Parts: sequence; structure tokens; C-alpha cells
Amino acid sequence: MNNYTSDRPGFGRRKFLLGSAGALGAVVVGGSGILTGCGSDSGPAGSPQGPPRPGGRLRSVIAGRSASADVLDPHQAGSSAGGAVSKNVWDKLVAYNNDLTLRYRLAESLEPNADGSQWRISLRPGVVFSDGSPLTARDVLWSFERMLDLAKKSSGDLSAVDMSRTRADGALGVVVSMKSPLADFGSVLAGWYCYIVKDGTADIDGSKLPVGTGPFALARWSPGDRTLLRRNERYWDGPALLDEVEIIQIAETEARVNAFLSGEADVVHEISYLQARTLSGDPGTTVVVPPAGLMGAFQMRVDTAPFDDVRVRQAMRLAVDRQAMVDSVYYGYAEVGNDVYGKGAPFHHDTLPQRSYDPQRARELLREAGRENLTVTLPTADGSPGMLESATLFAEQAKAAGVTIQLESVPADTYFSQVSGKAPLSHLGWWNYSLDYFYGQTMTSDAPSNGTGWRRPAWDATFAEARAAMDPRRRGELYRALQEELWNEGGYILHSFAKRPDAAKNHVGGVRNGVPGTDDWANYATTWLAEQ
Repeated sequence: MNNYTSDRPGFGRRKFLLGSAGALGAVVVGGSGILTGCGSDSGPAGSPQGPPRPGGRLRSVIAGRSASADVLDPHQAGSSAGGAVSKNVWDKLVAYNNDLTLRYRLAESLEPNADGSQWRISLRPGVVFSDGSPLTARDVLWSFERMLDLAKKSSGDLSAVDMSRTRADGALGVVVSMKSPLADFGSVLAGWYCYIVKDGTADIDGSKLPVGTGPFALARWSPGDRTLLRRNERYWDGPALLDEVEIIQIAETEARVNAFLSGEADVVHEISYLQARTLSGDPGTTVVVPPAGLMGAFQMRVDTAPFDDVRVRQAMRLAVDRQAMVDSVYYGYAEVGNDVYGKGAPFHHDTLPQRSYDPQRARELLREAGRENLTVTLPTADGSPGMLESATLFAEQAKAAGVTIQLESVPADTYFSQVSGKAPLSHLGWWNYSLDYFYGQTMTSDAPSNGTGWRRPAWDATFAEARAAMDPRRRGELYRALQEELWNEGGYILHSFAKRPDAAKNHVGGVRNGVPGTDDWANYATTWLAEQ
């Protein structure tokens, strides 16, 4: 994963808190999944002077969406703010550590049969929902059925599960049958949407307060604006210290930091890289830098002109100067990307040739494709750190290849729900997951988030074979083949893996230094407030 440290020349002294990943009594499960104990591997990033203090309301500002695009349902909530609410109100069976190993949460164990066609989940005893009702196998079965609803974004997470043959095995056991063998069920269960809700839960739309097994309970939800959480005294992992958490949604990066600087918030998530550099010099602020980066890319729809010609896609990939992106957009808080997802994940193909900036070769490819002097439109917004800056720099870099990129400004709060993956060329950012999970969500022909229009039955078949391979060496071979095809012909211009800094006032303690996408990021179970 990203190994940039805080001594990059030109940054000066700053209070960067770099997390570490650790495994507690790791055991191998199935083909490759590694599961550890129930605690967090990221740990608190730092604390004020003195012991942790109970009480108070934490105010956290985070990237959100418009009122019309915001959703509360954990099986639908795809935004940063929606994810923050989900992970503090509900819990998963297993969760990702910062290094993409796994740890048990509501599950006590996962056990496959010999070929991965069936898995047994043993639930942690003594867990109750915030209303006092016990967690049982019925809740898991209901949650799985709910997640598999094709109208929900979660449907891709558990697409391998055959619910017609999945059953309870006692009060705390679930035997899960697969449509085809699955070697790493744990990494799927740790996916973004895989929360366990109470048996019988129907619509989660704020009309009725839902219950969960997380550290907080929902008290009030105002779509696109603010969410109020209160401590869940029945939390199985020990009650949180905070009385309340207020999650404030602000779509624009600059406006989020302004809210933090004005005193409206104690913590700000997803700040820009220049803002992180500036705030590091503030004696009243701690900049929190996660130990690994997330995918930053432009995505081309391979089923839409002009990107339905592989020569155009290859030319566009050669028209971006990735090192300049890292230096100028991310101020060194990043690593160069190479057009395939998953840097640091198991089975990532890290020996592919590094694609470099070659505008002359890009011109040749465009000439061969009959697309000289190509003009394309890139919708962009200030929706996440580096978006506007990377689009602006890419447009400048592409000129040398004879490509004119016209930037179209669109609202930040609807970009990822209405533009990304729908326009022929758009921004894409994905957090850190296993290849199993990411490909199931984005790359198969029926994936719910297939923003590049990549639909190849032969690729799907190889992916299914890779998911089923219990032998890690065989899985590695298959995943390398999948990535080679994507590197040669896919639709991602994956320019970087950028760390996503957050910031906290110095009266905030116990901030978890989680990689975005893990359940530690924006999780306030260990956070506390010192006296001011």
C-alpha cells in the first residue's frame, strides 16, 4: 500500500498521524481470507492530554448529497455521509482492516466446506439490537434477502449466494449455499453495503427510526443535511464515550473545511490535499492521514463512442501524466496508478508495465482510429478532494496528444448519483476492497455499478473461476489474467492511489485512523471530547 511518509521535502514539520495495520491471532479461512479478532486494527490516531472523558456531542462534517439523492438505508447508502451513518448504527459480520485482511464482528467464525460451495456462519452470542432484541440467524437471513433485492445497490455484494438453499442452523448459525463455489466469502461480507438489519425491517427511509447493533442509535435524520446519533447503551463491544454524534453533510470540499475552521464542526472528513498541508501548521488541529490510498480515475464507457474503440482508450491513458498528478494535485499524498484497481490488495497484479505519459504515441493511436484532434467532454465537480484539480490538469496534459477535453461543471451533490458512470467520460473514485468485491460490483456484465460498460462473457467466466479457486496460487494466476485484459483494453484511466486526509480539533481524542472504505473510517465508537 501507499508508503509515503510525512517527511516529504517542502512540507516542513507537521502533525501527521500515520496508522498501522496489525493482525491479532490471524487464521486462514478458505482460499485466502485472513480473519482476526473483533477489535479495530487502526487504533485511535491520537488523543488530547489526559484520560478519555465520557459525554458530549461530536460534530462531524463529511461529503454528502442533495436531499433528493440522500438515502438512509444501509443497503442503498453509497455516499460518504451515508456510509458514516451506516457504520455507526449497524454492524457487519466481518470487517476490513487497513491492510484488507479481515476481522470478525457480528460473526464469531466463518467455515467453508472443502470446495467453497457452502459456508457456515457462527454468530457472536449475546449481541442485541438497540431496542434490546437479540441478534439471531433470522436477522442474517432477512438481511441477505433484503440485500439481494435487485432494486438495491447491495444486490451485487451477495450475488453468489443461493438463498433458496441457505438456512438457519440453530439460533446463532447460518449455512450459506453458493450458486457456484466462493473461496473468499469473508471479503464479500465485509463489503460496503453488507450490514445486518433486524428481521422484518422494511423501508428504511426515516419515517420510523430503525434499530441496529452499532455503537450509536439513530435519533434524527434530515436528508442531505444533518443526522443525529445517540449512544447505544446496549452495544456489544462496549458503550461509546460520546453521548451524541451529529453528522453534517456538505458536498463541496472547500465549504467543509470552512465549516470546520468556523467552529461548526470538531472533525472534518475528506479535505483537499492543499488544505491538509495548510492545516498541518495549525497548532489547534491534527491532520489525520490514513496509511493507504484510494483509487482516483477517469472512466470511459467502452460501449459509447469514441471510447468503444480500444485505440482511443489506449490513447487517453497515454495522455495523462500520472506523476504530475501525484505532485501537483495530491501534493505527494498519493502513489502513481497503473489503470488497474486494488493496489495493496491480495492478488493485485503489481508487475504490469507502468504506463507512462506518451502524448506522441497517443497521437499515433488516434490517427489510426480516425480520431485526430479529438474533442471530448468531462463533467466535473468539487465533490471530493482532487476532482476539479485532476480534471483541470488532465485537460492541460491531453493537449499535447491533440485531445481537447472540455470541462463541464455540474453540481457536486448529484455528481455520483446522476453523472458518474453515465456520461461517456467521468470521474470515478473507489475505496479499498478485495478484487472479489470490487469486480463483483463494477466489472461483471450484470454488476450494479458497471460505469465503464465492460461486458465480456469470457471475462465473467474467468472471474467466476477465480472466485471459486480454493488454491491461492491458482486464484493469483486467474486474477493476473483478468487484470492484464483490463490493463490492455479496459475503461479506467486510473492515475493515482491517493490518501484521503481528515482533520480534527485538538480537543478530540480517539479518532480512528481508518483507510476510507474500511469500517474504522468515520467510525466514532472510540472517539471522545476533552474539556475546552
